[in-house]
Amino acid sequence: MKRFSAIIFILFVAATAVTAQYAQKKLSAKPKFIDFADNPKPGLHSVPPEYMNESVYIIQDDVSLDYKEEGRDLNAYYVTHTIWKVLDVGGVEESSSIRLRVDGQTRFQYIRARTISPNGHVQEVPQSMIKVTADGGGRIIAIAPEGLEKNSEVELLLKEIIPGGTFGSRYFQYTVPVQSARWDVSYPREYVFEAKGYNGLPDMQDVLMGNRRHMRIEVSNVPALKPELFSFWELHLMRAEYKLHHYDMVNYNDRSEVNTWDKLGRVLFDEYYKISQKERAAVNKYLTDLGVRSGGKEEDNIRKIENGIKNSIVLYDYVQGDSTEQLDSIIAKKQATHDGYIKLFAACFTQALVSHELGKACDKSERQVRKDVENWHSLDYTLFYFPKQQKFLYPLGESYRYPVVPAAIAGGKGVFCLIPPKGIVTGMLAEVRRITPLSANETQRNIAAGVTFNDDMEATVDVSYSFTGYAAAGIRNDLREETKEDEKDIVKNVVAFAETREDIQKYYISNDQPESYNENKPLVITASVAAPFLTGKAGQKYVFSIGELIGAQPSLYDKAERKLPVDMSYPVTLNRSITVNIPKGHKVVNPEVLKKNAEFVNRDLKTLCSFSSDYVLITDKKNGDKLVVTVKESYPVTHFAVTDFERFREVINASYDFSRTSILLERKPGYVKPKTVAKN
Repeated sequence: MKRFSAIIFILFVAATAVTAQYAQKKLSAKPKFIDFADNPKPGLHSVPPEYMNESVYIIQDDVSLDYKEEGRDLNAYYVTHTIWKVLDVGGVEESSSIRLRVDGQTRFQYIRARTISPNGHVQEVPQSMIKVTADGGGRIIAIAPEGLEKNSEVELLLKEIIPGGTFGSRYFQYTVPVQSARWDVSYPREYVFEAKGYNGLPDMQDVLMGNRRHMRIEVSNVPALKPELFSFWELHLMRAEYKLHHYDMVNYNDRSEVNTWDKLGRVLFDEYYKISQKERAAVNKYLTDLGVRSGGKEEDNIRKIENGIKNSIVLYDYVQGDSTEQLDSIIAKKQATHDGYIKLFAACFTQALVSHELGKACDKSERQVRKDVENWHSLDYTLFYFPKQQKFLYPLGESYRYPVVPAAIAGGKGVFCLIPPKGIVTGMLAEVRRITPLSANETQRNIAAGVTFNDDMEATVDVSYSFTGYAAAGIRNDLREETKEDEKDIVKNVVAFAETREDIQKYYISNDQPESYNENKPLVITASVAAPFLTGKAGQKYVFSIGELIGAQPSLYDKAERKLPVDMSYPVTLNRSITVNIPKGHKVVNPEVLKKNAEFVNRDLKTLCSFSSDYVLITDKKNGDKLVVTVKESYPVTHFAVTDFERFREVINASYDFSRTSILLERKPGYVKPKTVAKN
């Protein structure tokens, strides 16, 4: 369950950083009840000196979580109470629209928001101005406070009830500083929770008082943490993750931990590998229809099973009926829920004698799966690992094919079930494994472009884009999901230097089918683009913006001190070749500007990242010279410590510099343009 008690601050910018102080204070038996003050006074909260230069800062961010047993259900009562102060015009603008994401199963007790002016005038947001909409598996609360002005405060109170999960997280840090934050958790004495702090937040221990247990932590002066380019910002936020550790019941002596990786391995096995004889017979026939031979070449069988299921069984979020997860019904009706889909994959691999492990993973930019912290929180991705191939498969992505998995989990870690589908259970039931990403050579973003000019020096660019590995995934997904009418918009996003869709005169797409992943065939988009906007006039010379052909590149010229380590989504190589057909009788005045080089190597002289560009000038008196430019960029390593940032920055900025490079063309001395002879 993913909670942001103040998601509204994620996009805010703050500059001041002060020391965080932490306190675990003595608990009272009755948690403080959170509610609005009836009569807030003018100047209720004075501004500390360290926050004077902020646009916005959080005065208090209090959350209480109260677990209650109600019948056979365990429900969690959330109360979120946040107050922030707006100090300037920028803060007014940022606070004019509040968006919070909550759990999709939330039942709201009530939502209140109000603005308190500097003179104490209170203006509550009407309920009609509070909108709740569905968003994926969650909901978005949108609130528009009125009466905002400098030095005013905004107060939010949210009370909700959700099914009581045994895992969760709580953030204490945002993009603006937090003056004070508090988290109270209360639950029945039979449940023993534990909470681990990350990024400077201490761990918490539960305390038994009467018939209930409690955990509390208070923090003050939490510095802002701003997102930075090439960083996993959320991973570095101060946060607590909690889970149910064990049960403490009368006449029940088992105090063993209930949510371990081994227990997760058992859950995966029980949920997806226990099938009936009827289901097994249906799977065996299905495999025969797919051309899968038990004990045949393993990699061929993996591909046949995946392509067969994804091409013939439709994946739905919900399927009506009582037999939605019975494999014989799934195969006959050719439709399945997510759980049914995974169960069918597992059964097919088992019956085909494909050595495999079923696992769960989380987005590596948000969480890290660790052997010593057995928290099932945010394990949102399901995947298979094949020990003999040492590769992975993502079953729930219809546009993905073995061995490409979502970039969000590639390079992260997952927990995999070690229980053999057929055989005796020995040793551990689960193992944490790294989801080895494809190499930089297997994921490429390449460009081959040819430039020609008409008599008015207007350019036409014939360009081919080639994508492999993870670089192809997003585009293939878009092409599969969008209509044919929207296809040109996708092409326009790829052909980034084109100013409008209409500039693309024609295009062609090849290898867009998901099966192309199996052999890593490149997704290729070729286009012919009218690009007069790339040429300008400077006196007697023409300026051609050749750097724009590689697309806009990120810049790291900002001199602000780097706070976060560098993280990239996946290893990648980029090769670009640009051939400029120089009009006859013209020359390039400044080809030397095309030569750029930056490389970061380790002590063993192994390249960690690099950028280089060079050119060759081919003379041709008859047809005009050719300028052939090669641009190579490589990122085989995806993580760099803050201490290595300057070396990484040089490479990124070299790419940015090239993207803004222009060449000058001028007429050669003595050249006379031939006169055009009119035809009769």
